[in-house]
Amino acid sequence: MASTTETLLLTGATGFLGSAIAAELLEHQTGGQLLFLVRAEDAGKGLERLRTSIARMAPNPVVLDRLSADMVICGELSDFSTHLHDSRVRSINRILNAAALASFAWKQDVWSVNVEHTVKFARAVSELPELRRFLYVGTAMISGNTANRTVHEDEFPADVRQFAPYTTSKAEIERRLPAALGRVPLVVARPSIVVGHTGVGCQPSPSIFWVFRMINAAKRIPLPTRYRVDVIPVDYCARALIHLLLKQHLAHTRYHISAGPLGSCSFAEIDEAYSAVHEGAESHELTEFDIADIHTLESHFVEWFGPCNPRRMISAVHIYRVFAGLNVTFDNSRLRAEGADAPPRFTDYLGACVRTGENEPVAEQMLCDFR
Repeated sequence: MASTTETLLLTGATGFLGSAIAAELLEHQTGGQLLFLVRAEDAGKGLERLRTSIARMAPNPVVLDRLSADMVICGELSDFSTHLHDSRVRSINRILNAAALASFAWKQDVWSVNVEHTVKFARAVSELPELRRFLYVGTAMISGNTANRTVHEDEFPADVRQFAPYTTSKAEIERRLPAALGRVPLVVARPSIVVGHTGVGCQPSPSIFWVFRMINAAKRIPLPTRYRVDVIPVDYCARALIHLLLKQHLAHTRYHISAGPLGSCSFAEIDEAYSAVHEGAESHELTEFDIADIHTLESHFVEWFGPCNPRRMISAVHIYRVFAGLNVTFDNSRLRAEGADAPPRFTDYLGACVRTGENEPVAEQMLCDFR
């Protein structure tokens, strides 16, 4: 990662993806100034929040030593305008906006944070005199009800049917950002499905990993095993985002950060790799079943998944089956053409996820995606 004399601002640095970005920036970025927007009463408490979050990524210990209170801007997206007279803020050249409420729960906060507060933030930073790039982290899943193909970045028809409030909010804010930012150049990065970390697996977060864990435990899947799923690790996603943030010239304004057609895996491949981590485990082939028949399996849930609320589990499976059943991958040729590294396949680092992701009940892991 090249050195810079610029001032960079990261939002969402205490979240799963944001803390991975922060760890990468602190470890590899030299020169310039790093700023972090953190919800906290004061800079000291904000600094502690940052340390705790970044430590989950198990970075080189010197990384945490590089953090200081003067890197912290205390506040939220919705009140950022109150900081516009701060000399640190006035010097900001590039913003990586990773702040979002990444929940599949049906709650008003998803819309408020992801759309309304983000618009307020964009309008505020549009007044910064030195701002040269606003990199927004969206999601590739705004592709909606398309299926059985590779999706490209410019395919964004207005009539796409979204499957959850989260993707609805992320699609809407993409529409609103250009007007909110005005003269400020906008770049949109859309990660695919982010699961685990290549080094520390699910230690930072079990988000979505529980889906593959359930499939392996039940030896059943409510869709064809040949279907592919586009999964990337959080540390790869973080490095790709930083690459798009810092590269002086970009050929496009929208990019997928994804495994792509070549790097994605079938559910059969993933389950085989999952089972291989457990030495001596009995090999099995996944049994496909119709999602409409899931209630007939309910009596086995405690045996397969441990203590759980069967109705809640069934609801979660229905939600994720919609996404997994699309059988789509996301073209990543634009990102690769910009010089970004090739993504690892999920099966390459799945072992780290399995070894670190089976330490708590499935039902508790599932809550990570529905808070």
